[in-house]
Amino acid sequence: MAGQRGTQVTSLADRAPSADSNAFLAKVHAEHREHLLRFTRRLLPADPHRAEDVVQECLFRAWRNSEILTEKGIPPRPWLFRVARNLIVDWARRDTARPVLFGDDDFDLLPGDTDFADEVVERCVIEEGLAQLTPIQREALDQVYRLDLTRQRAAVSIGVPVGTVKSRVHHATIAMTDVLACQGVTAAGW
Repeated sequence: MAGQRGTQVTSLADRAPSADSNAFLAKVHAEHREHLLRFTRRLLPADPHRAEDVVQECLFRAWRNSEILTEKGIPPRPWLFRVARNLIVDWARRDTARPVLFGDDDFDLLPGDTDFADEVVERCVIEEGLAQLTPIQREALDQVYRLDLTRQRAAVSIGVPVGTVKSRVHHATIAMTDVLACQGVTAAGW
């Protein structure tokens, strides 16, 4: 957008607020804030807090662009209303593009028979079991089961012979079975 105007955009950190831009903001705030707030509340009747956010963002952008607005003699009110309308449209598009969020009561509506609480408990038990393995056993299980590598590729990745990977996976599986059995998880539960 800066290329369209032919001006170089600087970040707010690079620019100290000048007395002129502060005076411009004070004037714009005093003259246009109430009109702008009424306009945004009409466009957002169900969300007065969002309307207030839009007004604040418009005033911020006016302050940030104060030099351009004054140099080019752009009247602030139409500019502010256009910015407000564009912000509202952009935020509405962004809100509709977001994934649907679920509340605690909405989990029953999800497809499948998965109980998320049970899934979390299972993951915690598995993490506890993995923590009790040696690092080389965890690495072998990670390569073969989580990354879904063949034992040959896992051997290349780890830098050991294939037989060593097979042995580590075998001993890690036995150790995990013992750890999970202590937690009350049996092979029938897998």
